[in-house]
Amino acid sequence: MASTSSVVFHFDKEYAPKRILHVLKVLQNAEIPYVDSTSWEQMACEQSVDGNRFWGARKIAQQLGLVKITNESVYLTPLACGLLTKRDAVQYDLLHALFYTTWKSETPGEFGRSWFYRSFCNTLWGQQYIKLDRATRLALTEQLLHEAQISFQNVPNFSSEKLSVSTKSMDGAQEWLSQLEPAVLKQESKRVLEFRPRQACSTELFLFSLSHSHTVNSSEIGVDLLLSPQRRNEICRLCLLDPLQFDRMLDWTLPLFPQYISQGTRSGSYGRFVRLKQLVQVDDLVQGVVAI
Repeated sequence: MASTSSVVFHFDKEYAPKRILHVLKVLQNAEIPYVDSTSWEQMACEQSVDGNRFWGARKIAQQLGLVKITNESVYLTPLACGLLTKRDAVQYDLLHALFYTTWKSETPGEFGRSWFYRSFCNTLWGQQYIKLDRATRLALTEQLLHEAQISFQNVPNFSSEKLSVSTKSMDGAQEWLSQLEPAVLKQESKRVLEFRPRQACSTELFLFSLSHSHTVNSSEIGVDLLLSPQRRNEICRLCLLDPLQFDRMLDWTLPLFPQYISQGTRSGSYGRFVRLKQLVQVDDLVQGVVAI
């Protein structure tokens, strides 16, 4: 059951990234110049085989900035148009980046599902290896429920008594993780999933994560930045990456995006340094910017 609190955390497979890409492609391939919300839903259902409605997927697509809705029509944003040109693994990596970072502490009452997804990802990554059986899912539910009660207790109109987070609330989050490639979830048995950090991710996601770490730490642009253990963990956590693979991913990323990032001018026993030339948003990674 969805939360009756003003901040909604629960989401299920209706909000899956595959369904989001479906509704985006429906708009992309529409033969009529103007599509309203009703026609969008109708076409999405007609072009799908699962028979379920797409209200949730359309809502998330709008919240992530992938579509604009006016009184007259619905249309793809440049972000969505660029995203659809990428190969599948990059599409899902960048959707993950968008969803993971949509919730902002400055506006805590908005995008509760993003907060839940990020907290779920962080918890799994913090364990490094975990089996998602029934007992573990129950324990995680209690943990995330407790975190939500603490984190949102001062948010206007938030009511912990009306908050509903159950094991089903994880179904949507697991569906998002199941689309990532290389995979982080493995089906161990019919009812048990196994989580492990992955050995690689797209260089687009890695670069975005490095830039996001700059943002949250208010780091200066254009100067050497020490890749401390804390900074490395922040980047790997967002990428759901094995920390032992950080340097390999950095070595792959540096020559592909020289317009954004370069090796630092300093080196030594403290560790590696990099220099970020400008902050990088997902929009930058899909709108006419390609790896060199």
